[in-house]
Amino acid sequence: MRRRRAWQPQLGGLLLSSLFRMYRIRLRDHAMQELLAGSGIAAGVALVFGVLVANTSLTGSARQAITAVNGSAQLQLAARSPDGFSEKLAVQATNLPGVERSAFLLRVNAVIVGRRGRQSIQLVGVTPGLVRLGGSATRDFGAGSAILTGGIGLPSDVGEQIGAEPNGSVRLLASGDTHRVLVRAVLNSGAIGALANSRVAVALLANAQALAELPGRVTQVLIHTQSGTESRVREELRRLAGGRVDVEPADNELTLLDATAQPTNQSTTLFAGISVIIGCLLAFNAMLLTVPERRQLVAELHLQGYDARQLRTMLAFEAIMLGLVASAVGVVLGDVFARTLFQQAPVYLAVAFPVSTHQVIHPSTVLIAFACGIFAALVASASPLLDLRRDPVDAVLNEPGEPGQSITRTTALRLGLLACALAIAVAIGVTADASLAILGGIILALAAVCLVPIIFRGLTGALKPISRRRHGSMLSIAVIELDATTTRSVALAGVAALAIYGGVATGGARTDLIKGLDANFAQYIGTTDLWVTTSGNNLTINSFAVKSTAQQIARLPVVASVRPYQGQLLDIGTRRMWLIARAPSSPDIMPTGQILEGNPAQAAARLRAGGWVTVSNAFAAERHVHVGSPVSLPTPSGQVRFDIAAITTNIGWPAGTIILNTADYARDWQTSDPTALEVDLAPDANPAAGRRAVAEVLASRGGLRVQTAAEREHQFDENARNGLSSLADISTLLLITAALALALALGTAIWQRRQRLAALKTQGFDRWQLWRSLLFESAILLSIGCVDGAALGIYGHALADRWLRSTTGFPAPFSVGELDLIITLGLVAGISLMVIALPGYRAAAVPAQASFQE
Repeated sequence: MRRRRAWQPQLGGLLLSSLFRMYRIRLRDHAMQELLAGSGIAAGVALVFGVLVANTSLTGSARQAITAVNGSAQLQLAARSPDGFSEKLAVQATNLPGVERSAFLLRVNAVIVGRRGRQSIQLVGVTPGLVRLGGSATRDFGAGSAILTGGIGLPSDVGEQIGAEPNGSVRLLASGDTHRVLVRAVLNSGAIGALANSRVAVALLANAQALAELPGRVTQVLIHTQSGTESRVREELRRLAGGRVDVEPADNELTLLDATAQPTNQSTTLFAGISVIIGCLLAFNAMLLTVPERRQLVAELHLQGYDARQLRTMLAFEAIMLGLVASAVGVVLGDVFARTLFQQAPVYLAVAFPVSTHQVIHPSTVLIAFACGIFAALVASASPLLDLRRDPVDAVLNEPGEPGQSITRTTALRLGLLACALAIAVAIGVTADASLAILGGIILALAAVCLVPIIFRGLTGALKPISRRRHGSMLSIAVIELDATTTRSVALAGVAALAIYGGVATGGARTDLIKGLDANFAQYIGTTDLWVTTSGNNLTINSFAVKSTAQQIARLPVVASVRPYQGQLLDIGTRRMWLIARAPSSPDIMPTGQILEGNPAQAAARLRAGGWVTVSNAFAAERHVHVGSPVSLPTPSGQVRFDIAAITTNIGWPAGTIILNTADYARDWQTSDPTALEVDLAPDANPAAGRRAVAEVLASRGGLRVQTAAEREHQFDENARNGLSSLADISTLLLITAALALALALGTAIWQRRQRLAALKTQGFDRWQLWRSLLFESAILLSIGCVDGAALGIYGHALADRWLRSTTGFPAPFSVGELDLIITLGLVAGISLMVIALPGYRAAAVPAQASFQE
């Protein structure tokens, strides 16, 4: 009886086992080509994955922390001032019919100092009711409940950074004074969930009120209602609040977080969009380097009787296998990039929200990264299938140069025209709608690749007569070899173009953004000689009781005058705005260089007179207001109407800025406590001596410090760079990844050509001549990529600047940035030439006998 053959799965008419066997044979015979392609795909996927993680982690970690505190709360009362509202009002809210559970909170910005350093934090005072809300920050409190007996509890991340230990003491700087406090517990994620990585310190409400010098005050009440009573309770809360306290959903801070982070997220999205497409194109170009061998394989298999369906199946199977393995390596490498480059939480968010420093990786991010790698491999491997439209053998063998390497003049011209059309379309689209800049940046990356073939043909054509006149030069051999390997050469030049394009477009936009912010902060800070603020007061929003400090400073012989400065973060709709209040006597009550609409002199006069404010352009556009329009602002004394004196940039705060005078602020926000003192020195006073004299006055108040205008400007500049660190990381990651991918591609491509180099040796060329020829080839390809990438990179840089100004409100004046351009070109070209010099020298040593080997 005949034994039945075991069933084997088939794909496209081929056994799965046969597909695996054929690919093993290819790996054995063309290991270097597959390694090259896999390395390029891995580099591209690493770039894609690392950038996407950076783009999603900014707010993802803060979302987790906020949700961990709120628990089951549905509603909240939120203060309109850092001084909070009366705890009596909170008790009344708790006693309303329909309120089932509630918790009081007091949140105050502070600085904590331990034996290993200091950290800016939010001091959070809580009541036991927070545990009953069931948030993950309190659900498994365990040993962390010890903080309810006194002292403070610190997240493990903060405790490690400052060197705090349980039952040890630290210094807490709040409200301008120093307090010695006991650390009752250092809490890990098992006790407080996502808050373990946040910059907070937790204490009993009464203890926090004493430390913050705000007795009987709270800033937030979280409320869980009985089933079916939420709407009624909300209305009762509004009646109770009387228009002096905000009544919002408990998760409203998530909405505020999104709005605050949106401009930075948008900026990161712009960079991420460019980086993702470059990562995909890097993977695609890496696969293109293996196309000649695959075209020859298709021709050989066609002669052996394989039909088009089988050949398509084989190519697709190999591409998917290569894409899967390379993408897996790329995701691991990208995760390393994400953990090492994108770990720092922006200072500006830490001031306003309980952000943490851990990465948030969504499954969709992994899927997108894998999809990019596999898609690039599939698209590039499909190129040999075009030969099936006619006889594959004829398509490969009847080409100039090496088999499978030809790119016709017509194809190059069509691609060049397509690139020009894409560039024109981007200009028209972005002019009409600046929000299309992200798509425009992606399209320009495609245009950069499409331009390479026509530039390649033009440059090699121009070099041919020059090389003929330079007898003894290896330039003629380099040109001949480039013509013989057109596909491989164009792919290599394309990688160079993408590396330069990405570096110039993203690096230039970031540099312009930083320059704009630096100019803004120079105007904002340069209104006085010395600043007196609380420690860690990064936005000048931490108030303090002035006591007799201002009078003591004013009596110093070196001091001409002392002015109060006030500020805070104010929630208006979906925005957490930066409120700046300056004294009417201030010489520059507003940074006139940041005005977009309005007369600077008239706007300054109106601000000094009172009843007028300036607002940021994004806020004005959202509310459809303009210069002269009224705007209503929520204050602790109720809704107050102001008129708009001017419209400005966001002055460095992503959600937008409002400027008014201190008289209006003190009246409507019901506080005279400053957040800073501006100290003007006498005309003949020495700045250093003036700073020392003021510091001596502040010696008794450890929570206050004095800075010169230059020192404070440097602090703000550093904070701005910290806030834009993700942009710098993305730009650096893109440039390094692309440069290394290019160097690897060039080096491996040279190593693959040892047999061709051996053939040249049989014609009488020695090792040094061949090495010079290889360097000529690499320099020509790098020149093509540099010219192409730099031209379109400057174009993309200009688009990005326009988008940043119009969409995010950040000041970003365009400048070519010649130095940055030269550095980018030098970095990419230098890394590539240094890396390929050694494999090129070794490849040139191949013996002539190797040309007779198969």
